[in-house]
Amino acid sequence: MSKTKLSIIGVSSYLLFMLLCTPASWWLKLVPLPASLHLGAISGTLWQGDVSAVRYQQLQFSSVSWHLNGWQLLTGKLQFALQSGSAQQPSQPYLKSNASYGFAGAALQHSLLKLPVAQILPMLPLPLPVDASGELVLDIAQFEQGQPWCSNLQGNASWQDARLQTPTGTWLELQNLFGELRCDNGTVVLTTDGNNLLGMDIKAVINAEQLLVNGTLKPDDAMPEEVHQAMQFLGKADAQGRYPIRF
Repeated sequence: MSKTKLSIIGVSSYLLFMLLCTPASWWLKLVPLPASLHLGAISGTLWQGDVSAVRYQQLQFSSVSWHLNGWQLLTGKLQFALQSGSAQQPSQPYLKSNASYGFAGAALQHSLLKLPVAQILPMLPLPLPVDASGELVLDIAQFEQGQPWCSNLQGNASWQDARLQTPTGTWLELQNLFGELRCDNGTVVLTTDGNNLLGMDIKAVINAEQLLVNGTLKPDDAMPEEVHQAMQFLGKADAQGRYPIRF
């Protein structure tokens, strides 16, 4: 190998090393962040580091750490292993993900996100004021960025230990509710099949920074009478006894 090639390899390796060892706080200054996203103290480098806290509206993640997969640099991608919180603490957000960024945009693989329902409830444009508890779990096998949101999405969503408070203050035990996540014409879509105590059969679409929900509710006969009475506020039932839900 000629001295010129060795020099090029040496200089390139040195520059790559310097980039990876640059403080993470410097890199984050180059990233345009939403006004509602607030970061705590930043430590470490692009290779490995953490943020003491990340807050978005009512959601707050404790220490978010990352570790760069150096081998993926050979494919032209930045791939990070991300972690925040503990899966054993349902009162706090939890994140574990393999996130990457390349020429095709951002992507996620084998990612798990757990959010306390009580914290995300104020962020949702619900048709009726309600109180709820439990854990929203997003299990994403594959996500690829596209226009306007995605080009590929495979995953599941669930509301674990679901509890809903009625207007009289009674808490309803709804057990677990499950849905499927997919990508449809660039939008993120969540669908449920109605196989739950609320008979919730919906299609929720994230489109142009809006959450659009369309579907029906048909509470199980075992639900308290006040739940069935509350359905009248959603409109008239159809021939199958299903009440419309749209917002």
